[in-house]
Amino acid sequence: MRKEFTTMREIRKRGVVGALAVGALALSACGSSDEPSTSDPTGDTGSGEAVTLDFWYSVSGVPADTLTALVDEFNDAHDDITVNAVFQGSYVDSMAKLTNAVQSGDLPDVIQGGDTFSTYLHDTGLTIAPGEVAAVDGTVFDGEDLVPVLANYYTFDGVLSSVPIMVSQPVVLYNAALLEEAGVDPAQVPSSITDLFDVAAEVHAETGTAGLTVFLDPWWSEQFSASEGLTYCTPDNGVGSDPADAFVLTSDTQIGIWEHLQSLVASGAMLNTGTDGSASLTAFASEQAAIMIQSSRIFGDAERAAEFEFGTWPLPVGSPDGGAVPGGNSVWLIDEGRSADQLAAAATFVQYLASPEIQARIFVETGYLPTSQEALDSLQGEVTDVQQVALDQLARTTDSVPSAGCHTGAMNEAREAVKSAVEAVVGGADVRATWEDAEARGNAAIADYLDRLG
Repeated sequence: MRKEFTTMREIRKRGVVGALAVGALALSACGSSDEPSTSDPTGDTGSGEAVTLDFWYSVSGVPADTLTALVDEFNDAHDDITVNAVFQGSYVDSMAKLTNAVQSGDLPDVIQGGDTFSTYLHDTGLTIAPGEVAAVDGTVFDGEDLVPVLANYYTFDGVLSSVPIMVSQPVVLYNAALLEEAGVDPAQVPSSITDLFDVAAEVHAETGTAGLTVFLDPWWSEQFSASEGLTYCTPDNGVGSDPADAFVLTSDTQIGIWEHLQSLVASGAMLNTGTDGSASLTAFASEQAAIMIQSSRIFGDAERAAEFEFGTWPLPVGSPDGGAVPGGNSVWLIDEGRSADQLAAAATFVQYLASPEIQARIFVETGYLPTSQEALDSLQGEVTDVQQVALDQLARTTDSVPSAGCHTGAMNEAREAVKSAVEAVVGGADVRATWEDAEARGNAAIADYLDRLG
């Protein structure tokens, strides 16, 4: 009966979002008398029989190698739990498959969700907060060890809704030799995005090599806005008492940044490698560009690809309220249709991924930032100079509204509009008109989302 009450409550509360299935959840509610109960708050995990969990993940490259190795080691250490890790493509692909799975009832037990899907996954009502589930040993994930600025990103109404395990922030990788050839001192960290662009132009002017490469992604629009202390959606980036109801993409500062970037491409100071992050890395590693803006998760791949010494700057911050927005992903526990044994096993797996030892290892091997405060503290001074820059940036990130990033369930749809705008601007389109169109498309997406949410 508890399960039926929970599901119906969620349906009434959420209205349930879009294709993620009013129908499927309604069917689930109708059949709930035959469903197993959710986790027992006493920590009794039920029969103790062996459990197999389906874990959907979306990272690739070195992070995928690390993640699957961790899964194998977890399985080796647990006779009664087997995690079946299944790559589901990009986060967009994975969410589409989740939608289909809702209809078929073949849901995973644990899913790795990209940061922009957080509000969406929370609003579906399919998931359960990790703090509401007792692991097989009776412990409950309390989140107290999470780095606060990262925990806040995944907290809704005061409740941690998922566990961040692979979190990134943007960083700037530079080819030290090319900078020195251009007379640029690598020790002088650019003071703003505009300053960084000026350095790229200077390198190009002095060496003939492109000063900058950055793959074309909507994430940069969010990061450049946050670095200048601007909110990306209003009110209050959706982290206040009211949901976000509009995007802010056309301030003079934002338009100025994109006009500047467009001029870099036109002059040859920025090498346009398109939307593929791997192509951007290849250009940097083959010394076709001196500076690359990337996610910190690229460290592992960059070490593998580059045969020269590279250094790192943090993302330039041009405002006291500015800072890099946490990106990456977190893992969500699927509640719908799970038994107490399944939930307990899933909680055990998630606690393992979030443990200080594993978080330290993930950072060292991949560049994804440690989400454990204990891991963050233990790594200080024990890593390479490149890695230390990322740790320092995380430690300095202010818990401000701009650095929280925009929180709305329409983020993915809006990103498609922004992605088109970024590509058009790089291609030479009128900057202000392009971003006004993207803002209008984003606002339409957010209005539609709020209508469906009810």
